[in-house]
Amino acid sequence: MQDVVSQYPDSIRAITADVGKYEDRPIITFQVIEPLHLLVHNVAVLGPVGSLLDVSLEDWRSHIASNVEGPLFLTQELLPKPVEGSRVIHSSSGAAHQGKKGIGLYCTAKAALFMLGKILKDELAKQGVWFGTVIPGQGDTPMQAEIRAIDPEMMPIVEQWREYKTTGSLSKPEFVAQFLGWLLLEVNGAQLGEREWNIHDSEWQHASQRLALIKVIIP
Repeated sequence: MQDVVSQYPDSIRAITADVGKYEDRPIITFQVIEPLHLLVHNVAVLGPVGSLLDVSLEDWRSHIASNVEGPLFLTQELLPKPVEGSRVIHSSSGAAHQGKKGIGLYCTAKAALFMLGKILKDELAKQGVWFGTVIPGQGDTPMQAEIRAIDPEMMPIVEQWREYKTTGSLSKPEFVAQFLGWLLLEVNGAQLGEREWNIHDSEWQHASQRLALIKVIIP
């Protein structure tokens, strides 16, 4: 993050806070002075991994606080008087719709976030705010490294994730950022909430090809 901030010092400001902690969220909200036009909830934690039958109450509450409470209450606090046409996006996952052994806590939280988004979409629409959900796919992030370290006996499909890394199939963060930028700035607001937007959607593939062409013509 600091590398990106250093490249765009006049446009980006980094704030260090834990979105899962009640006492940390004001650190974020107090820094937002001007009306907020775009809000992306992309923070999430994976663990602890293992059986849901073994999860502790403390770990459950901490996980849900980061993955579900954070997006809800930050949306409340950052959009008390939303600007007409503002956009809010939740970063979802295939795990919201398909349980995976070993990361049941993460799957449960993502399923809750998905339902939270469906309700927020209608409530925000009454305030003139567009809402969308995005599945950014398998990105080359620290969370992917965390997944690859899981014992295969605990999560059998971990070998598939390891293969993604070996074969170079993980999406680069820069590509995911372009995808989000396209959704936030180019997709029609009314279309934003019509479905879960996936990085493999044909519309985005065509758009990314146009971007690549523009970069070649105008380096």
